[in-house]
Amino acid sequence: MTKSKASKTRTRIDALRAVIEKECTAPTCRESGTCRHEGEKEAARHMLSRLLEKLKDAAGDEREERAQMWADIYERGYDSHGNTYRMGAKYRSGQSMKERAAGIRADIKMARKAGKTPLVQEGPGLVSQALETYRFDPIGEAPEQIKFRVRIGAGYGSIHIGIDNIPQEWGWIAEEVTDYKGGKVTRWRRTQALKDLEAELKSVGEAYNADHGSNTMTDCFAKAFIVFVDSDDPETLAWRAEYERKRRGRRA
Repeated sequence: MTKSKASKTRTRIDALRAVIEKECTAPTCRESGTCRHEGEKEAARHMLSRLLEKLKDAAGDEREERAQMWADIYERGYDSHGNTYRMGAKYRSGQSMKERAAGIRADIKMARKAGKTPLVQEGPGLVSQALETYRFDPIGEAPEQIKFRVRIGAGYGSIHIGIDNIPQEWGWIAEEVTDYKGGKVTRWRRTQALKDLEAELKSVGEAYNADHGSNTMTDCFAKAFIVFVDSDDPETLAWRAEYERKRRGRRA
C-alpha cells in the first residue's frame, strides 16, 4: 500500500529524531572523547527544524483556508449540502438568553426614543444625520400608545417580542366573510404598517441569533433560539378579556 504524504512525513521526523537522540557507542569516539558523528546529528537537527517549520506553515495555511471557507458559507447563508448558516451582527458565542433579551429590549427602546427625537439644527441649512437611521424605522414611527414586551420562552429556546395596545384602525382591517356554515363572520387581517413593524422587530431579534446548520429536509434545527413576534387581533383581545373576567368571578 502506498504511503500517504502525512505518513511519509511522520516517518522522516521519527528517523531524524532517532539520529539526534541516539547515543554514540563507537569505540574510537569514546577513546578520543570527541564524537565524530556530531556533524551528522547537527545536520539532522537542521533538517528536522526545516521540516517542522514547513509543517507549521502548512497548518497555518490550512487554518486560513478553513476560516475563509466558513466566512464564505456564513456570507451566502448555506453550504453545498443544503445546511443553512447565518450569524447575526450582534450574536456572541456564550451569550446568555437573558443578555440577548436585554439587548433586544435596549434596541427597541433606542428605536422608540430616536423616532421621537427631532433632527438637530446645527447651522443654516445643515441638519444632523445622527438619528436619520431611525427616521423611517417602523419601531420608532409606530403609534405612541403601542407597548413592547420581550420575554424568554419556556425552556430558554425562544424569545417572544410582544406588541400590545395596537390601535385597531392602525393595525387591523376587518373583513366580513362567510364561514363554513354559511354565516357572516368578521376576520381580521394586518395592515401593511403592522406587517412592517412585525418584520422590523423580527430582524431586531434575529440580530442576536445564529444558525449553525439547520436543514429542513432532515428536520435539523440548529439555531441558537427562535424569535417569535406576538400580536393579538381585536377578536382575540375580546376573548382574553372575557376569559379573565370569568376567571376573576370564579375566584371571588
